[in-house]
Amino acid sequence: MIDMDSHWFSALFEGSYDDVIKNIADYVNYGNSSVNDGDSSGNQSSDDDDDDASDEEDELFWEREFDHQKLVICTAGALALYYNTYIYKEPCMDSYNTGMQWLHKILYGHWTRCVNMFRMDAATFQSLCFQLENQYGLKASRRMCVFEKVGIFLYTIALGASNREVQERFQHSGETISRYFNEVLKSVCTLVADLIQPADPGFVNTPWEIMNNPRYMPHFKVMSLIVFIDGTSY
Repeated sequence: MIDMDSHWFSALFEGSYDDVIKNIADYVNYGNSSVNDGDSSGNQSSDDDDDDASDEEDELFWEREFDHQKLVICTAGALALYYNTYIYKEPCMDSYNTGMQWLHKILYGHWTRCVNMFRMDAATFQSLCFQLENQYGLKASRRMCVFEKVGIFLYTIALGASNREVQERFQHSGETISRYFNEVLKSVCTLVADLIQPADPGFVNTPWEIMNNPRYMPHFKVMSLIVFIDGTSY
C-alpha cells in the first residue's frame, strides 16, 4: 500500500496541471527517482539539459504509445468487419420443429397423413428407404439420415413443392435441399431401371390397344416395314 504521507508521493501532485501530468508520466516511466524530494514547489533537482532530454523522451514515448493503440484499434476494426461480412451468418432455419421431428410425427401418426404427404403409407416409405440405402447407394450424411433425405424427395414430387417451401418444412438451406434431392433422384433412377421393364423387351408383339386403333396402327406398320428393310440390308 502506498504511503500517502511520503514526500515523493506528495510531490507528484504539486504545481500546475501540466506539472502534475508530467510528474505522473515520469513516475510511470522511470519510477520515483525522477520526483524531487525537496520543497513543495514541484521543481525538479535535475539540470535544464536533463529536463529537455526527459521531455523529449516522454514525447517519443507517448507518440509510440498512440501509434500502437491506433494500430490495435484499426486492426480490431478490420477483423470485426471481415467477420461480420464473411464469417458470421445469422441463423435462418432455427425452428424448434425440425424436419426430422415433423417426419417422425407423420410416420408414426395416422396413416392418412403419410399418404397425403408422400403418396404412400409408412410401411412402404420405410421399405423404400431401406432398399435405396442397402441396394442403390443412398447413404446417410453427417447431419441427415436416409429417412429425411427420402422425405425431402417425396415431399417435393408428391406436393409439387418449391425449394423454398421444402426449406421451411424441413428447416434446411436451399443448397442442402437441392443436393440431397439430387442424391435421392440418382438412386431412384437406378431403382427404376431394375423395376420398370417392358414385358416384351424385343417389342415383337404389338399390344392389342394399338392394333385395334386405326389412328396408331398405320404408324406401327410403317415402322415395322422400316425395321424389316433395315434388317435385310445388313
